[in-house]
Amino acid sequence: MASLSFISAAKLADLLKSADSQKNMYAQVLNGRLVLGVDPLQPTDVIDFSKEAVAPYAISGVQSAVYNSSNEIPHVNGTKFARRSGDYWFEIGGKRIECGSLKELLAEALKSIERIKPGTLDSLSRHRGRSRRIVARDANQLFDKPHLVKEYADKLTNGWYYGTNNSARETNVWLQRAAECANLAWGTDFTTSLVPTIDDL
Repeated sequence: MASLSFISAAKLADLLKSADSQKNMYAQVLNGRLVLGVDPLQPTDVIDFSKEAVAPYAISGVQSAVYNSSNEIPHVNGTKFARRSGDYWFEIGGKRIECGSLKELLAEALKSIERIKPGTLDSLSRHRGRSRRIVARDANQLFDKPHLVKEYADKLTNGWYYGTNNSARETNVWLQRAAECANLAWGTDFTTSLVPTIDDL
């Protein structure tokens, strides 16, 4: 039986501030708990109302869970736990493809769109965010800073590279741009598990 816990609004505000000192986290209610994380789809902390404290978010009942630097595979005390398939997915042509990470979601979706609508990657490569592109024929054209190319450029398919350091929001934006380049209707011809929010990068 679920217990009922209360916390003052002032105390909750203090806990949120202490948990999110960099001011880059998202909050949501998940399974009846207030959880936080830089990636809204991968919470890392939970507000414990009964103890009035911030605690690591438990994954499948495992306590003290944290995420590794790539935010792809949760681990506890050095032991990695595979993500559930279906955490991320996209649908195109009536077929759903499940992915285990944002990086995989972006890569597989871009390749699928290109297969269905050849020329999409070429069109998308002409779109540029504030300091980068998402796809390019030359990895050095992805980022303004050379060290980012070494860290975050990866081969997408023959003749194409893509940037891999994307938040959930950024991944969503790039996929919406790709769908636009392919003349695919977002939400019908092409959908993802991510919340749609077209935004300037």
